[in-house]
Amino acid sequence: MFNPTRLVLCVGAFAISLVLPHVVTAAPAAAPTPVPIAHPDFSSMQFLTGTWTCHETVRGKDRPDTSTTTIGLDGAYLVGHDVAPPFDKYRSVPIKTDFYTTYNPAKHQWVSIAMDSTGGYFVSTSPGWSGNTMTSTTVISADGATGSDVLTKVSNTQTRDVATSKGANGKVTHVTTICSKS
Repeated sequence: MFNPTRLVLCVGAFAISLVLPHVVTAAPAAAPTPVPIAHPDFSSMQFLTGTWTCHETVRGKDRPDTSTTTIGLDGAYLVGHDVAPPFDKYRSVPIKTDFYTTYNPAKHQWVSIAMDSTGGYFVSTSPGWSGNTMTSTTVISADGATGSDVLTKVSNTQTRDVATSKGANGKVTHVTTICSKS
């Protein structure tokens, strides 16, 4: 049978449940897990930071350039910017090169990636310093040339770099660059 009192009690309970907040127990929010950021130990290369004036002989002429190097990308890379102005009839525009060097702990080697304003790029790897020299192996993209590079720390303000490359045609080229820190 229909009981109006019961209906009022049920409707009243429903109204009370709409007005009173429900207590909800939730699990505590999980704390975010920070992403580890590996920062290479640049202490052996710290002397390279700053502005350098460099000279090399190309086609019998002095080819100057200016290179500025910093620690960048939140400490993950040695970052360089190099500008080589025109210096002969074959090099009639400045060439700008940017490079990024970091350490790959899985392979125990330094890795450099560089690209320039002519569309060229290269990838270079090195096991690191041996005394005052660092030897790198390089693959140059544009023509598939390969090479090696021996960077010598003469002092905290001078370096000598001897680069040897072998083009796809088999031609071997040697270039020595002397740089002084400004």
